[in-house]
Amino acid sequence: MTFLAVLFLSSFLASLPTPSQARANDCTTWQDCRTRALEAAERKDYEAFHDLAWRAVQKGPKNDPALMTMLARAQSLSGHLLDALVMLQRLAAAGVATDAATSDDFERVRALPGWEDFQKSLDGKTLTPTAPVALAPKAEKPEVPAARSSAADAPAATPNPAAGATTTASEALRFSTIVPFVPAGLAHDGVSDRFIVGDRDARKLAIVDDVSHRVATMASAQSAGFGKIDALEIDVRQGDLWVSSTEPADGRTALHKLQLISGRLLYTVPVPDKLAPAHFADVAVTSGSTIVILDALGKRLFKLEPKSHDLELAAKIDVDGATSAAPESDGVVYVAHETGISRVELNARRSKPLKSKGKIELGGLARIRWHHGALLGVQKSGTGVYQIVRIRLDSSGSTAVGLDVLDRDVAMSDPTAVAVSGDVLFYLARANASDQENAETIIRRVAVK
Repeated sequence: MTFLAVLFLSSFLASLPTPSQARANDCTTWQDCRTRALEAAERKDYEAFHDLAWRAVQKGPKNDPALMTMLARAQSLSGHLLDALVMLQRLAAAGVATDAATSDDFERVRALPGWEDFQKSLDGKTLTPTAPVALAPKAEKPEVPAARSSAADAPAATPNPAAGATTTASEALRFSTIVPFVPAGLAHDGVSDRFIVGDRDARKLAIVDDVSHRVATMASAQSAGFGKIDALEIDVRQGDLWVSSTEPADGRTALHKLQLISGRLLYTVPVPDKLAPAHFADVAVTSGSTIVILDALGKRLFKLEPKSHDLELAAKIDVDGATSAAPESDGVVYVAHETGISRVELNARRSKPLKSKGKIELGGLARIRWHHGALLGVQKSGTGVYQIVRIRLDSSGSTAVGLDVLDRDVAMSDPTAVAVSGDVLFYLARANASDQENAETIIRRVAVK
């Protein structure tokens, strides 16, 4: 075999998924994932056990104690010890008892410095043993938590060709921080029912529990090397959290990959010197887990393929004031900018302005996200005031045929704090646009089926 043939074969084999990843991707239902996970545990293939258990939690009934306990066990056995401890803490907070204090499967977790504090936190608590998993079939689409407010079940928006058609939005929850903060990005973890909010100036991520409304730090500049936070997005398929930030001292921008379940930094992707200067204004994830990064300063789109650490130039965008990127697929990305929206074809590396049918205003969008053939967005409508819109596209995706206003006159200190979770759009708001001293923040929701 020639040297080139050996090199090609080595490269090809390296690109293939590991056996555990392949098995995790092959399982189709949460019951199937759970069965395969337990089979992997029996044969002591703990990496496969971990990957399959994680897929079972993603696909299965939300916050199911048995699935979460299985995942904690898989995390411990596969060496993800801190993640296992975090999962045990979540179970304890939900009132679920485990055998972690006595089982050999958790022996290494009990050796962690945080184990003693975890045990002390259980003193006086009444915990219920883990119930078995119900094996009833379940739809594959993940559920989205209902809002905990008087208007919990907001109806879905009804498409209306007339611009300005309004649907009912509602308040999901409110939370308070000790001091006011500048929000920068929002994500919703449907597996754990938690919101993740970026604090731009404090250079950290905060977790807001959907049930207790308590706020806790998830990751910070000290633990993850953040600069000022610009954007964040969840890769639901892989269980990763992607954060873009900018170092205030020198303006260097970077992309950070964190494990969603624990907030642990996995690695950071800086901008190579040959591509500088750049500013990562937005980060988004395609359905195939390719990461799309908007460089507003360099007028470029970069992409990061799954498992890669190297940025790849995807396309140049000749627009001013680019604010947000929304992938339709691995090959098409919509980019919002000062005066409108561009449709970028990555394979051809070309972009065209999104056309509109009638008088549809496409400018002033601070954030856009793709959802079932439409673009959801936050559009400026006044000083500190925005409207939540859905821009409906034709079958080719090249023309806007309608605009629905889903929520009007929303006071927002930063319009980048938007997240799509299932068929619900979440966004941060303030009770009063001029009240920047009030530390209370509102998370609003609107159904977008």
